[in-house]
Amino acid sequence: MTPALPAGCVIALLGADDGGNTQLAEALAQRLAQRGIAATLVADPLPEHAFDATALEAYRGHALILLIAPASPTPIDEMLRKALMDANLSFAVVHGEGAEQLANAWNAINAAADPDARRSAARGAAAAWSWACDKCSDPACEHRLFSDLVAKRS
Repeated sequence: MTPALPAGCVIALLGADDGGNTQLAEALAQRLAQRGIAATLVADPLPEHAFDATALEAYRGHALILLIAPASPTPIDEMLRKALMDANLSFAVVHGEGAEQLANAWNAINAAADPDARRSAARGAAAAWSWACDKCSDPACEHRLFSDLVAKRS
């Protein structure tokens, strides 16, 4: 799937940098370029100024903020999430390492680029699912059995 991003948009990758943010930014930039999407990826290795109002306001102009989750929760990660939420900035959390992280980031970009498709997919998934009895595929079966048992006891 190719995301429909505006030309020249900026995607920020935030989080404690263990070297992975830069690699992820390069991999995403390559994937976007292969699909003819002109976007700039900024790997911000959690600068000291990340929590101040000026920096947070600068992120407001970005098309997407990807928050790279550490392998285990850290106080800095929690502070960054709180700062982004307090500033009312939307962001997607990307978990995993290597190929899994790239796939999760790509999914986040696609979801952000087409929110209508995400909403319709969620509606479709909710409408498509219907509980059925494991034995006969009759949704009323379990209810009928329970009702009959209760009636016999009375």
